[in-house]
Amino acid sequence: EMLRAEGIKYVFGNPGTTELPFLDALQDTRDIQYINALFEGVAAGMADGYARVTQMPSFMNFHISVGVTNSIAVMYNSWRGGTPMVITSGQAPTSLQPHSPTLYSNTVNVMREYTKWAGEIVDPTNIPSIIRRAFKVASTPPTGPVFVSLGWDALQGETDVDIVPSTRGYFRVRPDVGATTAAAKVLAIAKNPLILIGDRVSQSPGAPLKVAEVAEQLGAPVYSTSFSEVNIPSSHSHYMGTFDTSWLHRSMKERFDQADAILAIGTDMMTQSIPTPEPPFTGPPKIVHMDCSAWDIQRSYPVSVGLLCDIHAGLEELLRALEDAMSGSDKKAARLRGEVVAQQKLKKLENFQHRVNKKWGHSPMSPERFVVELKNALPPNALVCDDSITIRNPLLTAIDFDTVGSLIGGRGGSLGFGMGATLGMKLAAPDVPVIGVIGDGTAMYSIQALWTAANYNIPVTYVMCNNRGYKVLRENMARYLTGTERESDYIGMDFHKLPLDFVKLAQAFGIEGIRVERPSDLCPAIQKALDSGKTMVLDVILDDSFDPIRIQEDWGQWALRR
Repeated sequence: EMLRAEGIKYVFGNPGTTELPFLDALQDTRDIQYINALFEGVAAGMADGYARVTQMPSFMNFHISVGVTNSIAVMYNSWRGGTPMVITSGQAPTSLQPHSPTLYSNTVNVMREYTKWAGEIVDPTNIPSIIRRAFKVASTPPTGPVFVSLGWDALQGETDVDIVPSTRGYFRVRPDVGATTAAAKVLAIAKNPLILIGDRVSQSPGAPLKVAEVAEQLGAPVYSTSFSEVNIPSSHSHYMGTFDTSWLHRSMKERFDQADAILAIGTDMMTQSIPTPEPPFTGPPKIVHMDCSAWDIQRSYPVSVGLLCDIHAGLEELLRALEDAMSGSDKKAARLRGEVVAQQKLKKLENFQHRVNKKWGHSPMSPERFVVELKNALPPNALVCDDSITIRNPLLTAIDFDTVGSLIGGRGGSLGFGMGATLGMKLAAPDVPVIGVIGDGTAMYSIQALWTAANYNIPVTYVMCNNRGYKVLRENMARYLTGTERESDYIGMDFHKLPLDFVKLAQAFGIEGIRVERPSDLCPAIQKALDSGKTMVLDVILDDSFDPIRIQEDWGQWALRR
């Protein structure tokens, strides 16, 4: 009854014995459907995709201990990215817990590491309040996963309770007035401002369009530390794309140094995998950080002004303050800067088109040619799940994603979310085409999603980017060996001796698959898949080559700087 009150339509899960009371009760609940996944990571991916399209918390139910921990590999992304979801699992009867019953562990302690809050229900009288709390915490910015352990005694017990859902709609918190004025003063006089955005922007309805307004007001370029969601219309003339934070390029450090003010909005500052010889941000504080997450403001680097608020509301206030703070000459200078930024954007697109043309006739198909053909094949209203890894940058350059929800991408660094997320997106938006662009390596972390797609007849199109290896690791190995003469054997990083055949894998789950080698065959194959009304798999063979010398020259710029 609490799930119904919270508006839950689907339970994503994989069943176990300790969950039998819940599953038995669910049998009589015709308006809530249980979606079975053969692997918990698939269910976690489905819940992630569903929640991000609906912008409402999703719900999962897993088996005690081993079942729920199986989900962590994918749910880790949800935790790092802030996806609102409620995860539950059963728990052993309290009378048996002192005697180490089957599969018993303290799952609350385990899941506390990867959630905003974790708790346990041991008495049925607490079911409404704890479930209500779980949905409230999950949906309160900064949003994120919540875990509830469902004790056997609570599920078996009987009591009279009031069914009242959580209340939403009180999150439009506005920033401190003094801080907003101070931020506007810093930004108004900036001669070379720069904007950094992250995925918490899209979690605030309406905020992506406000980011564009602020960029125009300041005449500032916008870069994203993560674009797994539409945080600004990507076709906007001020949006310059994403950059690699894991292996931060020297050129971005130079941009940070040249900027006299940096407006950071809803972003982590800065999620790196490999340390750089110099910190990304040095010198006197010049960052104005607006965020709904208090933890992330000044988490790693000092700021000149911090603005804790709902991002949409904060941007509205900042726009008003900038209008008052900027003189006529400031506004004229901003317009001129904006014209320069727009020209830089056009130059970037021209450079990309040059790379497309240069590799147009490559066989196997180049990633650049692939994304152009994909762009031409996509219906205007299509939703895209991006778990393509090394295809991501050309994908985001070639295709304009201007509507919130039209792009859901991987975040957090863990692989395997996309197969399930594609299905969750389709359940959230059943009337529009959904295409999953999935790397071959990441697909195999959750290939069981094909069974769920076929079993529940969830009609999506999987476009497998088959480059026969972990290309991203090969590129990273090249960076790692920069400055040495060592050549890598790329141990464990390719599948060439036994290539993955996604057509046969699809057939094993009762799904039609099509192998695509020629670029001209991609658009007809996608059209056939969309017209079929069923799940289909397109096994697209791509060029896996890369230029280690160029990669090492780029990463080696840090050594030249020193």
